[in-house]
Amino acid sequence: TASPVSGLITPPKAAQGVIGMLNNLVCEVASSFPDLFYHHAPNDRAEMKEFGAASTMCMRSYGVTGLAAAEHGIPFCSMQAGHLSGGRISYEVSGDMLRQLTSNVAELAERLNKPPQP
Repeated sequence: TASPVSGLITPPKAAQGVIGMLNNLVCEVASSFPDLFYHHAPNDRAEMKEFGAASTMCMRSYGVTGLAAAEHGIPFCSMQAGHLSGGRISYEVSGDMLRQLTSNVAELAERLNKPPQP
């Protein structure tokens, strides 16, 4: 399910509170150093959620799939589901996890390719 910080996942309520607090801090930095940010910091505090949604993205953890990719030097996007061995640990790579990770990267690329909000 979607949320303002991801088109794919809705973080738990506690995480959403932390994300909101951190977005407020990022917004303060963006107000002080606007040239560092793609999206402009809002002039009005009421627009903070829009800035956060434009500037923040939550992704699922790479977990075991990320560890397997790192240990074997294989980009996860070229991995196949199944058993992966030959390193220090044997891994079971899930097809669902590979699809989720690929979707996360596609969403990130889409967000990066959107024009900035005035």
